[in-house]
Amino acid sequence: MIAVRMALWAAVLVAPAAHAQADTSNIPQPPSRELMRFQRFMGSYTLTGHYLGLDWRGSLDVRPAVKGWYVEWEINAHSGPIDRQLRMMVTWDPQLERYRMWRFETFLPEPVGRAEGVGRFEGDEFVQEWKTFTPDGAPGVLRNRFLMEGPNTLVIVSDGLPEDGKGDVVRIGVTTGKRRM
Repeated sequence: MIAVRMALWAAVLVAPAAHAQADTSNIPQPPSRELMRFQRFMGSYTLTGHYLGLDWRGSLDVRPAVKGWYVEWEINAHSGPIDRQLRMMVTWDPQLERYRMWRFETFLPEPVGRAEGVGRFEGDEFVQEWKTFTPDGAPGVLRNRFLMEGPNTLVIVSDGLPEDGKGDVVRIGVTTGKRRM
């Protein structure tokens, strides 16, 4: 009896998603127009920066992913013996009318609800915000601002701020990427 109930619930929950995927007259399309705003950032970069008190070197690749549904940001960085990788996937959510992002990195998993961030454009800058914690353990926000300083120089400015907006903004780091030709 329990198995029958579970099968019915599964059919109710999965049927709408399966139907949308199988409806040949209404095939979902990637959010191309919204993701085209990232075109200026696309490419491969050599990175240098100062982040969390350490000097970093590495690479950044920004490219379309998952058949045009996402933009992937892959950062590989080194500071002394520390070897890190960070991947972020960004897409446009038409229902929420905002950019959604997920991060995956060579570090302990983020607490539930902290691996997804939101993004927005402010002029030509792309601003990411991630809920996180300040060094003293209080709720906070990590804000990354991506901006092009000329056609081949990408600058990432990272700041930390209290989640409630009260208190000082703390500069965490500045990273510069030079586009590889």
